[in-house]
Amino acid sequence: MIENLTISQFEPHLGEVFAVAGNGADIALTLKAARPLGAALREGGAFALHFLGPPTPPLRQSIYRLSHAALGTLDLFIVPVGKDNSGILYEAIFT
Repeated sequence: MIENLTISQFEPHLGEVFAVAGNGADIALTLKAARPLGAALREGGAFALHFLGPPTPPLRQSIYRLSHAALGTLDLFIVPVGKDNSGILYEAIFT
C-alpha cells in the first residue's frame, strides 16, 4: 500500500490529525505540510510530509502506525526534525 501513496492523497488532509499508537494512549500528530521532492524511484513520486506533535512525549526515529479517518492505517517511518513552543516536528519522506 505505501508504495502506491501519492502527495495528492495527503494534500486534502492538511491540518487534520493522525493518531499514533503510543504506550497506553494515542498521540495526535497534525499534518502541517506535504511538499514534492525531486526525482523519484517510486511510482507515486517523491514527497515529504511534516507532522506536528505535542512537546511530550517525544517520538524517536522509527516506524509508527498512524491512523486517519479517511486514509486508514499507515505504517510510516518518521523522524523528529525540529522543536518549537507548539511541539515537535516530524518528517516522513517517500522516494
